[in-house]
Amino acid sequence: MPFQGFTRFRRHQVGKQSSFTSNTTATRRLPYRGAIVVDPARTDPDVDVGSIDTVMAPFNGAKEVTGTWEGNLAFNDASYLWSGLIKSGVTPVGATTKTWTYTASSLTADDFEYFTDEWGDDASSDYIIGGGGVLDSLELGFGEDLSAFTVSANLFYRDAQLGTGPTGGLTVDADPEWVYGADTVIYMDTVPGSIGTTPIASAVHSATFRVNSNLDRKRFADGSNTRFQLAGYGRGGREIEFEIQLAKTTQTIAEFVTLDDTPVPSRYFDIKTTSTELISGTPNSQSIRFPARLISRSDGEIGGNSTVTLTYRGFYDSTLLYALKVVVVNSLAAL
Repeated sequence: MPFQGFTRFRRHQVGKQSSFTSNTTATRRLPYRGAIVVDPARTDPDVDVGSIDTVMAPFNGAKEVTGTWEGNLAFNDASYLWSGLIKSGVTPVGATTKTWTYTASSLTADDFEYFTDEWGDDASSDYIIGGGGVLDSLELGFGEDLSAFTVSANLFYRDAQLGTGPTGGLTVDADPEWVYGADTVIYMDTVPGSIGTTPIASAVHSATFRVNSNLDRKRFADGSNTRFQLAGYGRGGREIEFEIQLAKTTQTIAEFVTLDDTPVPSRYFDIKTTSTELISGTPNSQSIRFPARLISRSDGEIGGNSTVTLTYRGFYDSTLLYALKVVVVNSLAAL
């Protein structure tokens, strides 16, 4: 009989919760690597006890349950990422082709979408079930090969159950529609009303888009019925960052020289991916729109040619009325 615990049998299975404290059964298996980590924050007392070795048992602190999702981006999985990162309550519009629209609030705090995440392998008695899961940060991007976008997400969970088996009968999407760099156009405009109009032509080698929500976890001293339980999450200052590696063209050089302009110019980006695969005649697509300002430049090379990597930082624009808007068109009917 083989040993238990094969890494190839690991899986993340998720389900959308009805509330922060209501764990649910999983409804989808996501194609991501990464573990759920449970840290009980056990601390040895820092006291003198007449021994050079530890004598007293440690005491528990505030339990931290974190996790990671890493892999590649498929259109039908994108809705889980943006829901967990940006806001709850988004439902798709359309009969067969589903359009999911996420507009992040800046002047108010969006509610959270919570997930139950079942993680483990073939040893079903050694599962970790993370409840009340949300995404704290997300990084998406593509490299010089223009292949499928990579995904790197960091998650927080309300709590974790140890030793519970997974929901049965779920399988990963065997033939997903991938979000390719090769199907992506990056638009950069100078005024908000023209966002998504002017493509960066024949110059984009690679790009990376990051969002860090800087969430904090809230706990309260409400007696032994709650003890170290997490009461909820607080939204911190959201950080949006965009890195783009560019060849030197007339268009891009004109942008490079704005690095020391005063006042700092605003730019309006749309990272638009349109698949060659159709849903009832409509292509899968993803649009990531955001205003940003250039903050740094670094020089590199690909082969025998120079490249320039520009880094932009996002902001809230009072004309657009958002700092981030994502629209995903796929065939996913519900989370």
